[in-house]
Amino acid sequence: MKFWRFFQGIGWRPVASYFFMLFLFFAILKLYAAQKISFAGAAAVTLPLAAGLAWVLYRRVIGPLNEIIAAAREIARGNLEREINITSRDEIGDLARSINDVAARLRVTIDEITAEKNRAQAILNSMADGVIAVDREARIIMVNPAAETMFGINQAGCSGKSLLEVIRNYDLDRTLHKVLAGNKPLTREIQIISPEPRIFHLHITPLNVGNQDGAVVLLRDVTERRRAEQMRSEFVANVSHELRTPLTSIRGFVETLLDSGTDDPEMTRHFLGIIASETGRLSKLVEELLYLSKVEERRVIHRWQRVEIGTLVDRVLAVCGNHAEEKEINIRANLPPRLPPLFGDPDMLAQVLINLMDNAIKYTPSGGTVTVSASVEEDEIRIDVADTGVGIPAESLPRIFERFYRVDKARSRELGGIGLGLAIVKHIIKGHGGRVEVKSAPGKGSVFSIFLPLENPSAPGGNDNA
Repeated sequence: MKFWRFFQGIGWRPVASYFFMLFLFFAILKLYAAQKISFAGAAAVTLPLAAGLAWVLYRRVIGPLNEIIAAAREIARGNLEREINITSRDEIGDLARSINDVAARLRVTIDEITAEKNRAQAILNSMADGVIAVDREARIIMVNPAAETMFGINQAGCSGKSLLEVIRNYDLDRTLHKVLAGNKPLTREIQIISPEPRIFHLHITPLNVGNQDGAVVLLRDVTERRRAEQMRSEFVANVSHELRTPLTSIRGFVETLLDSGTDDPEMTRHFLGIIASETGRLSKLVEELLYLSKVEERRVIHRWQRVEIGTLVDRVLAVCGNHAEEKEINIRANLPPRLPPLFGDPDMLAQVLINLMDNAIKYTPSGGTVTVSASVEEDEIRIDVADTGVGIPAESLPRIFERFYRVDKARSRELGGIGLGLAIVKHIIKGHGGRVEVKSAPGKGSVFSIFLPLENPSAPGGNDNA
């Protein structure tokens, strides 16, 4: 059986041609031995036959093999589009077709691998989390764009360096080496100082691919989430404190009135006045909390319309005038003529200016000045509320728009502030598509600047509602 399989792979045409050539040579040799033909005659017949045999060998063996060798070299260099054009039905033709099939399959395999690599790269590039791959020596082999942005690095500059060289954090480095040593994933929360203080949720997974050991480091920035949790905790504590203080006061005076009766009208009137004041403070706190909640959740219905700056400022000065006169503070407006109108909610914008003016008057000593001014800057209107008051320390400026944050809590409580006015200002202006900035220094006063777009993108229908 094996014997016949050996002959199945042999083409009959080359065998027949080679047999015919050998038969002719054998016949000439016999004729020469029998002296039927001379040496010159034998040579004259043999040379053409030898040339024919050489031509057959070249056409059937040497030429196709040279073509196969040249094609194999090109395929080895990466030219998988190269094909061998040999259509003979012999062994060499089978070899050529086999090489063509191998090249075609390599093309398909490489295309699939390239597509898979491109998909994986696209996924890594689109991830918001930072991804860093390291080898068994903790040297970086890959970083995604999110990690480059987080730490101000790039793939070319950090490739081959240790993770500790690139990200100077020993908690991260220690956790990575634990994973590399124990070959088990670990999760931590770490704080990285450079390039700016941030908190990261760290997840490191061992990477075992063939002989290439290492790990994948996943870094998720949770700074804002932790900050929000801290603010939420502080908010609950502040609300509890703000509610407890007046409630304790009200309860104490009510118990005193119940115990002592109403024999002393003067004392009763005094206690009732304090109770009324604390009740008003509680009512104001609840109202501002509800209003702030509505503004933050965009549940306030805006009355979008054209708002004249001069009319708005006159309205605010009329509301704040009495308070300023009581403290002997000079308030004034500095508005250029022909200011273009704003597009917004007049009541909410008035609330913003009233809150800013009220704060400025509260924290400006007698004899000081509060000025409202406005100007046009490109496609925005800028409104400034400047005072000559006590000012704000630099460390407090980033937090003054937080709910219940007060620079001087004792003084704020004495003046009746509850720490929600500037938070309301920020959210109203944000809802109008603008922004609020502040410049201040202790003892030199403060300037709160509101920037509002002339054409409000937040309004439904744009100018159609004007």
